[in-house]
Amino acid sequence: MAIWFFYTGSWVLPVFGFIVGIATNWIALKIIFEPVEPRKICCGLCWEFQGLFLRRQEAVSAIFASVNTKQILTTENMWTAILTGPRKKNFYELLEAHTKIFVENLAGGLKPLVVAGLGADTFAKMKGEIARRTMDELPKVIHHSYEYSTEALDMEHTICEAMKSLTSAEFEGVLHPCFEEDEWILILVGGILGLFVGVAQLFLLF
Repeated sequence: MAIWFFYTGSWVLPVFGFIVGIATNWIALKIIFEPVEPRKICCGLCWEFQGLFLRRQEAVSAIFASVNTKQILTTENMWTAILTGPRKKNFYELLEAHTKIFVENLAGGLKPLVVAGLGADTFAKMKGEIARRTMDELPKVIHHSYEYSTEALDMEHTICEAMKSLTSAEFEGVLHPCFEEDEWILILVGGILGLFVGVAQLFLLF
């Protein structure tokens, strides 16, 4: 305003609009995330300030946990990753081992009689066949366990409480890096919008 009062060059409003736009978004980001730890002014007699995002740690933790468990870490997504992901072989080997143990436990004290009647090789093949059929059928029926798995894991509550218990620095370190590398885009967009506002002022007002 001071420069425009003395010098009405056509470049003044667009250029300073760009500068103000960049400064505004940069300051806004600083206010959101800094300072990480609460700081007191006048020995705490006047005001205690902290990054706005960090001041709302409890509320943000609840929202973060809810969004993650309902949109990303859903029971369906987890089971899909387990059954079809790059480590599915490890899961199937684990499932096969436990299925064979289950069959042996099911035989219980009758195992010697079963082995004697079927033969050791036949009994081993039977365990392997049961394990194979279990693995084949699991993807077809696993959806019936989604509701129970969700309740049993209770991931939303677990994630929420874990995030609430983080220190301010740890909490900032969890979420801020997710978009920190793109902050320059937000700042640049602010500058571009400020530039357009400056041009609009130049032509519409002056």
